[in-house]
Amino acid sequence: MQEGYLAKTASIVGIVLIVLGVLALVYFGDPIRLMLRDFEPHKTNLMPPVLGGLAVVAGIALVFACRRED
Repeated sequence: MQEGYLAKTASIVGIVLIVLGVLALVYFGDPIRLMLRDFEPHKTNLMPPVLGGLAVVAGIALVFACRRED
C-alpha cells in the first residue's frame, strides 16, 4: 500500500514538472519575445528555458519510472 502511494505521488509530481516546464518554455522561450529584446549579452537570460527543458525531462522520467513499477 505504501509503494502505491509513493508511486502515485511521484507520478503527480512528474506531471506537475511537465506542466511547469512546458509553461516555462512557452513563456520564456518564445522566439518572437527573444527577437524583440535587445541582443546585448548581459541582458539575455537563457536559464528559464533551460530549466524548463530540464523540468520536462525530469517529469517524463518520473512518470515513466512510476508506470514501469506498476
